[in-house]
Amino acid sequence: MKKLDFKYVKQRIRDLCELDDYLKFLYDDKKRQETELEEECSKILGLKALDALEHVSVEELKNSKAGIRVAVLQEAGYDNLLQLAKLKDWELVSIDGIGEKQAQAIRNVIAEFLNSMAKHVHVKFSLEKTEDGEVPNAGLLLAIAKLKKCDYVREQAKGLEEVLNSSIVDAMEHIEIKNGLHWLVSSKDAKERTVKAVQDLESFLLSKDCSRAKAYVELYQEMKNLTMEEALGFYEAESADFYAILEKYGGAAKENPLIYSSIPAQLAAAIEESPIDLSYFQGNLRAYQLFGAKYILFERRVLLGDEMGLGKTVQAIAAMCDVYAQDPLSRFLVICPASVLVNWCREIKKFSAMEAHLVHGAFLEENFDAWRTKGGVAVTNFETMEKIVRDIDKKLRIAMLVIDEAHYIKNPDARRTQNVRALDEESDRILMMTGTPLENRVEEMCSLIEFLRPDMVEEVRKNAFMSHVPQFRELLAPVYLRRQREQVLEELPPIEEMREWCVLTDVDRVYYAQAVTEKNFNVMRRVSFLQSDLETSSKALRLLEICKDAKEDGRKVIIYSFFRETIDKIQQLLGEDCIGVITGSTEIPARQGMIDKLTEAPAGNVLVCQIQAGGTGLNIQTASVVIFCEPQMKPSLTNQAISRVYRMGQVRNVLVYHLLCENTVDEAMVMMLERKQQEFDAYADESALANALDELVDKDWIQKLIEAENAKYGEGTDES
Repeated sequence: MKKLDFKYVKQRIRDLCELDDYLKFLYDDKKRQETELEEECSKILGLKALDALEHVSVEELKNSKAGIRVAVLQEAGYDNLLQLAKLKDWELVSIDGIGEKQAQAIRNVIAEFLNSMAKHVHVKFSLEKTEDGEVPNAGLLLAIAKLKKCDYVREQAKGLEEVLNSSIVDAMEHIEIKNGLHWLVSSKDAKERTVKAVQDLESFLLSKDCSRAKAYVELYQEMKNLTMEEALGFYEAESADFYAILEKYGGAAKENPLIYSSIPAQLAAAIEESPIDLSYFQGNLRAYQLFGAKYILFERRVLLGDEMGLGKTVQAIAAMCDVYAQDPLSRFLVICPASVLVNWCREIKKFSAMEAHLVHGAFLEENFDAWRTKGGVAVTNFETMEKIVRDIDKKLRIAMLVIDEAHYIKNPDARRTQNVRALDEESDRILMMTGTPLENRVEEMCSLIEFLRPDMVEEVRKNAFMSHVPQFRELLAPVYLRRQREQVLEELPPIEEMREWCVLTDVDRVYYAQAVTEKNFNVMRRVSFLQSDLETSSKALRLLEICKDAKEDGRKVIIYSFFRETIDKIQQLLGEDCIGVITGSTEIPARQGMIDKLTEAPAGNVLVCQIQAGGTGLNIQTASVVIFCEPQMKPSLTNQAISRVYRMGQVRNVLVYHLLCENTVDEAMVMMLERKQQEFDAYADESALANALDELVDKDWIQKLIEAENAKYGEGTDES
């Protein structure tokens, strides 16, 4: 038997051990990254607090009761604490009348002010560079970007360290012969076992697991070497998550008591101190969202009325995760408008480890039975409740009943309201959600409160006359929580992109199937806007709901589509709410006139634009809601269109809605772009990414898509 090359074997074992060590480092390095982030936060907050001393008069030193001679300081030309803070010790004691004890007392007072101020300042990021070309808080922004990118690698590599460890143990245990001399005196069986172990080692080093480990090590190195420009692009795409991490590691005011205008201090403190188990929650919560989730759990039967775009769905899912952690067989029921059914399912999957059951349509009974047996989250709409309420009423326990767009059941005599209210006694907790402000609609609010807290409703009605004063909000505190953007988001307005997955109506399906059989890709892309009567369009119905919410929330809207036919139909659908249309044939001066008209128009007005024309060259900061009617062939078109709204001068958080139909060309395009985006994210800079993505949708891909869609829809069309 040929003798092994033991020098080579030892090198291969070292290679494996080095890979294992680096994987361990990959996870150990997280603590170092977190410490770096915390220190950077602390440094910035300290500097901001120091700057704030400029506004604190030296007169404040009189309150220290340390006998500091303030008049002497003023005579020497010192007016504020910042001037004193910048002095060296010898400079301070050289002031006539200030000795070492008084200097130390001054230092102590300044330290107290700095500690206090550091608790009330916030770090803000900006895509706009300073006059000297610097990125504000660049070090901190880069640290967060690296942490997020590296966390992604750590998540993907989870489990590989254990696999490598096992292989190392096996190699060390089964490679019995360690050197050439030992080989000479060993038995044939020992040699065969050693050769077999070395072959196994070689096989593992060539395995997918080992290749993955090496790839993640290389990717981790790249993530650690993230450039500032890459970090800025990452922040632009996920700014909300950056601020959530910032809060987590101390970049926001550490003593930010979540005492909003609607919550008395004592109740807020009790809620803040209440426990919550987020072990099954997947994501980062902002401080106000964490408070909202705790509020839901603490009060048990509540109405969450946060302004649109603040993440009510995420708060609901976080609260459900706490209950789920106590009992994985818990049942949750979400009732929502049909237009957001798919959205709810996708958000549950994205943010939690819970299973979502879509109780609607063809799979209603099957999914209902699965939910009844296994637990998890059943998602249904108000109309389907008619079919399932009898199977729940007095038969099943619901850990939490969630009613989205709760104003849908404001009328106690409506059948949909009665169906929901039938589950009162079956529900351990009830959460109603609405982005519509209810303070001005006290009777509508009382109708909802009567279901949640019948013990409170008379007191609310009795005090309805003072609905505009803080005392009324405090009265509602145990049952109604509403936060507005300016109360909870102190940074520059974030941008939030939402995919609104719509369920095809029967008419949608017929027209789409016809486009598929005609093999017309551009007609297929107009899915749900193909019919003349948009009252049968799932996308159009969701579009109207978004516009209605925006109007009630004091917002203006811009709607984008690539297709003139779609634009014409939407203009007709919106009627007087549409202040005008910008297309490729609209003259440049007239386009600006449309923007001016939107600026002067009241909330709720809508501008409809052909994306090629309205996506560039215009500043539309007056709008804060953007709706895309279909995915764009070139992602740069989408980015440019959003940039018209999300730019300097925007005073509201920008809400971007992508209207999409599940199981159609929309889903295929989103999946393809998402897959390519992930591939490019790790390696390409922002400009390269944009250019590469713009070239993705080629004729071959379109042909394959048409064939796949034809397999799904073609046969059904022939039968009809």
